[in-house]
Amino acid sequence: MDILIIIVLGIVQGLTEFLPVSSSGHLVLLENLFNISDASLFLNIVLHCATLLAVVIYYRKKLWQMLKNPFQPIVLYLIITTAITCLIVLLFADFFESAFSGTLLAWGFLLSAIFLALTEYISRYYQKQNYLYSNVNLKHSFMLGIFQGLAILPGISRSGTTLCAGIVMGINKKDALDYSFLMSIPIIIASLVFELVRADFTVILNDVNVIEMIIGGVVAFVCAIFGIKLMLKVVEKVQYKWFALYLLILSIVTIVVL
Repeated sequence: MDILIIIVLGIVQGLTEFLPVSSSGHLVLLENLFNISDASLFLNIVLHCATLLAVVIYYRKKLWQMLKNPFQPIVLYLIITTAITCLIVLLFADFFESAFSGTLLAWGFLLSAIFLALTEYISRYYQKQNYLYSNVNLKHSFMLGIFQGLAILPGISRSGTTLCAGIVMGINKKDALDYSFLMSIPIIIASLVFELVRADFTVILNDVNVIEMIIGGVVAFVCAIFGIKLMLKVVEKVQYKWFALYLLILSIVTIVVL
């Protein structure tokens, strides 16, 4: 595979994994737009490992506290959220795998745009009303697991959907984003395990180019760190509308391209 394509995939995966614009949707669009459907499974695994490493390093202090005290509520909430998401994915696995078509992808981008625009409106309304935000609780963890499961659909952003749902349910904006990022860790690990279990390692090993894997992983890692920091600033300033506008344009582009 061309090194330039590897870099582009690394940038897209790293940034869009944590920005509210759907990483899977962007990768599907790129593969069709630039005819790069030969992207290897191993490269996909490396890119996801890079983004996983980025969020683990960024939240290393919180994760270390959770490891030292595994019986605190946040650990239970993350377990519940992950279990609900995995249940949804397992129940509707066949549908999710067959859903990556041009029309559904465009609708996914459009729905993400609507979620973001609606969240900005509600968030600003809460601010004017001096709304008293809450911390993540048991009910939130259950509902966020459902929303994360729905975000498996193409074009629907996992980070955007869970962030929007958290804010609309009244969770503090910073806590909602932190929880969205933390809940990405077990679900990324679960998806990697799923890919490895069903993979043909003979094909994977024949497709490996170490230099390409390193370049793609490093690029994805750096972009993921940048994406996390950017989202933290976006949440503080409540500027979801620009992402909504971007996704609206992207939905139109997707219909034209696919």
